[in-house]
Amino acid sequence: MSVRFNPEAISAEAPTRLSVTTLPRLPPVHVLRPRLTDALLEADCRLRLICAPAGFGKSVLMNECARQLPDGTRLVWLDLGGRACSPEELYTRLCASLAVVPSAGGDIHEHLIALLKACEQPLWIMLDDYPREVTPELDACLDMLLELSPESLGWWVSSRRQPAWKLPRLLLQGDLFELEATSLALTGDELRQLLELHGLELADDSFQQLLAGTEGWLAGVCLMLLNADEQALRERLVAGTQLLRDYVQREVLEGQSEEIRHALFALSRVPRFSAQLCDHILDGVGSEILETLKTFQLFARQIDNCGEWFRLWRPLALMLQRMPGAVASTQTHLRACQWFASRGEMREAVEHALWAGQPEVAANYLQRYGQEQLLIGDNVSLFLKWRSELPQDLFASTTRLIVLHSWALVICARLDEVDECLADLAKFFPQPDARRQAQLLAQWQALRGFVARLRGEPEARDHCLQALEVLSDHAWAQRVLCYQVLSQQAMAESELELALHYNAEGMKLARLKGSLLYETMLSVDRVQLLEITGEFERAIGVLEESLRALRDSVRHSPIIGRLKLLQGHLLAYQGLDEAAREAYQQGRIETETCGDSYVFFGYVGLAELAARNQEFPAAYHWLREAERLTQWRHVPEARFRGILSLITALTWLHQGKLKKARAALVDVLESYEDQAYLAPSGFYELLPRVQRYLAVVDLLAGRAAQAVGALQALIEQNLRTQRLGLACECRFTLAEALQQCGRHAEAEQELRKALVEAARQQLTKPLLELQQRQPQWLAKILPISKGESLGERLLQFQRDSDDSPSASDEAVLSNRELTVLRLIAQGCSNQEIAEQLFISLHTVKTHARRINTKLGVARRTQAVARAKALGWF
Repeated sequence: MSVRFNPEAISAEAPTRLSVTTLPRLPPVHVLRPRLTDALLEADCRLRLICAPAGFGKSVLMNECARQLPDGTRLVWLDLGGRACSPEELYTRLCASLAVVPSAGGDIHEHLIALLKACEQPLWIMLDDYPREVTPELDACLDMLLELSPESLGWWVSSRRQPAWKLPRLLLQGDLFELEATSLALTGDELRQLLELHGLELADDSFQQLLAGTEGWLAGVCLMLLNADEQALRERLVAGTQLLRDYVQREVLEGQSEEIRHALFALSRVPRFSAQLCDHILDGVGSEILETLKTFQLFARQIDNCGEWFRLWRPLALMLQRMPGAVASTQTHLRACQWFASRGEMREAVEHALWAGQPEVAANYLQRYGQEQLLIGDNVSLFLKWRSELPQDLFASTTRLIVLHSWALVICARLDEVDECLADLAKFFPQPDARRQAQLLAQWQALRGFVARLRGEPEARDHCLQALEVLSDHAWAQRVLCYQVLSQQAMAESELELALHYNAEGMKLARLKGSLLYETMLSVDRVQLLEITGEFERAIGVLEESLRALRDSVRHSPIIGRLKLLQGHLLAYQGLDEAAREAYQQGRIETETCGDSYVFFGYVGLAELAARNQEFPAAYHWLREAERLTQWRHVPEARFRGILSLITALTWLHQGKLKKARAALVDVLESYEDQAYLAPSGFYELLPRVQRYLAVVDLLAGRAAQAVGALQALIEQNLRTQRLGLACECRFTLAEALQQCGRHAEAEQELRKALVEAARQQLTKPLLELQQRQPQWLAKILPISKGESLGERLLQFQRDSDDSPSASDEAVLSNRELTVLRLIAQGCSNQEIAEQLFISLHTVKTHARRINTKLGVARRTQAVARAKALGWF
């Protein structure tokens, strides 16, 4: 006769809590992890699943939570030990834990449901170390219980295997809270606590090495730290430990099939793998093996957001590589090399060829490397690393490799080494036929022109113009770069309309070829053009649009870094120092990571900001770092000629060291005048800025009359060349010099003109300089209310000026209208103006009508005459 289960057997009088003494003891060296226990305890769900590979502290974490059992809740702790368990065995063990006599016979699932529903108080059932082998009956049973259990029952499961439950459905219902290996990995703070318990205090580099080398794998960390000092720990990180090898052998490899063991050893050599790559490496069984690795938590770590790419956890991969059973890596790397090459992913193909010890294969794949790829991530640094690993004769064995190598060096500004590449390229002359001879010569001239531009040599233009006449459509990337050189040279020579023309031609070609990277590279020059001509609002718009476009296509690029540096520069000119400092730092880190020489502008930009805010130790620190960087990276002085001296002089100027500042500024001028160099790329206003700061030195040294003459000439020169931003800065300094000379009425008139221009251009930096030196005089002309920023007051001044009938004549024309008027003065027709400014003919006519209306004239010639009378041209 069978014994039926009596629901009343589990009454409220039964023990309400499991004694702590029945729980497994916690490890003697144990770090509490409240970030995890709090998350588990606060989760309002039916199932808490802790699923991770061996050694991540799953059982200990669940044990911690069990010791914080809420009042009035019963606890059942079942250690399944990773072994197979049937539903009948589960039922028997649950009955024993709940002090209930089990029912005999009948449907086991019905008995389980009846048992659980009979509980009159909240209940936690903790299943520790769920069976590691597939157990379909138990999985199906638990899946049913999770769905039918009462709301008062909470399931806790720790497992090395992903159980075959309806987890997506539970997740959507809000009935699942899951912790995986990435969450269980030790954080930096938790690792520090563990080190403290071990009595170890590590140097920062050793600490970072331990954290990165173990990736927070708890078992790996603990076995590394066992009876170790810092020196022993460093050695173990390099060579591993016998204890860790034994642990991996017993807890990971033991019990695995030969096929799985072979896969683990092979994949330990591969930095990333997908199902398709696994198939190629593992003779067509990779997809199934990858599923096995994921299901059984064999240290396959997902590294993308789509579940396509994985890698083995780093400490396990390193240990597998050192173990006696490790497979030969050559075949693995060659197969991976072939697979990546077939997909056009040349970076990985080259890397695997080098790891396989096949430099000839690497060089062959390297030739297929697209020039545009040098503008993605750290590919430039990687390319130069390959150069050091490949035999030198291989790297110079083809014209394609030499050209790629040269452009990588150009991005790093290692110009002397580019000269060596050009010499190697010359060895391939003559070519077998006239066409190839002309194309190779054009490639040589394009490179030579770019190097000449970076050195500030005027002959850059001739080289690039000649190259453009010959370069074929196949060499479109070199054509774009030639247009960039021509645009930058025109900016350095103050031919801004010509610079705009070449920039637009380069952008047009980049768009036709579908190259967003080259288009945004030229956008850097476009933004600088707009800034020089005083169109700050448009400059900011182009910059932000370029950053948005790149974020959707690449995560890291030298071009992103250059745009962020330029953003810092524009923010600094608007007086937004904190935002500028953040943008400079972001750009500095991005360009430094990508191996781009433009990182120099991050250092000098931060130095200038620090000097302006009287933070002189920080300013000198950034200046030293800029100099150190150029030396360390073998960047010749010619690339940034005079910029470091200018920023150093500005720092001395802010400190009141006028003699030192003047001497440095004069040295910059003389270095350019003696050799007829042009301003460096990225700093096209170098010489007129030096001239302006020399006038500031004269002003502060009591030679205001001398400064007035120099500044008036500079304003005229800057207006003539359309450098409206710099002209505005000079006008502020001129107003200050006139005030110091006692010419107060002229000074006030000049200051009001400067304020109108600054408001139109959204230019705050010169106001900050004036405010530091003449706060009372500026406050008289531009009173600021409490809580109002200088930028806000400037905008209000613009509105007041626009509404005033006595507003300055110069205030009525926009920057674009001024540009159109200058082209009219040069004799350009409406059609020619439309072509130069890349606007429609209708827009030109609209601008012309507005100019006539605002200036109160009827004809183009009268508008030009009025502008000349006002001193605009």
